[in-house]
Amino acid sequence: MIAALVRTALWVGIMDALAGAAILAFLYTPESNVLMLAVSALLVVLAGVILLLSSASAAHALVYGQRPWSSLGAAARRLPLVIAAILVIGLICGGAGWFESWWMSRAGEFDAAAIAAGDVTKTGWVHSAVHWIVVFVQWVVVPAWLATVLAWAAGYETRDVLTLKWLTAGLDWRLLAVTGLGVAVLVWLPWRYVYWRPRGLPATTAEVVFSGAKLVAIYLLSQVAWALSLWTAARKVPMPAVSDRPGPAASRSDTVASGERALPPS
Repeated sequence: MIAALVRTALWVGIMDALAGAAILAFLYTPESNVLMLAVSALLVVLAGVILLLSSASAAHALVYGQRPWSSLGAAARRLPLVIAAILVIGLICGGAGWFESWWMSRAGEFDAAAIAAGDVTKTGWVHSAVHWIVVFVQWVVVPAWLATVLAWAAGYETRDVLTLKWLTAGLDWRLLAVTGLGVAVLVWLPWRYVYWRPRGLPATTAEVVFSGAKLVAIYLLSQVAWALSLWTAARKVPMPAVSDRPGPAASRSDTVASGERALPPS
């Protein structure tokens, strides 16, 4: 488990860094003519493809018990399916954000109605509950769904993914717990110290080195959190009877018997 997590986190971290480099190149590309506009568009597309391939290949590797770089071809073949599922997840995530904005824009009306209905003035907890429910959906449920759909795209048939049953499979309490803890401990908590520096640190090269090392550590911790979610989601997908790689399929404790088809959870 530890080796798979470290391998996955490093692979996704390196690939995402390459995508970030493409975005940085896009920002520094002068859009002075048609050619430069085409280069800018190509860089954006390249960054998006690298981001998708990094997580899709990592999920495929975890399902099949192989190295993520060996899963790039299989992940590339599944990109249209993954993109379609991500559009669904994006609509849900955006809908949650829209609902929070809609609710907060009418918070005064709700407070007035509560006062008129029962002379209730302490309604702040309701608005806080709406906010934290949306935070839970966007920062825990959505990553859990994304990890689940990547694992399902690797291990199940196309029709199994298109039925959207992964929406319920992604609500597994273990996956939600791992994702929530990962976001809280490995993402949110480290980012609270993103501007922190020791008081006695001189404003010299030492400060630059310290800041760079701190940002790299925070970045890697976030990749570990994502790797944990991918690993947990992949454990819920039985090994398909027919492997995507040449040769015999890798064995795993939950491998289905030869000739059987792993059915998605109902």
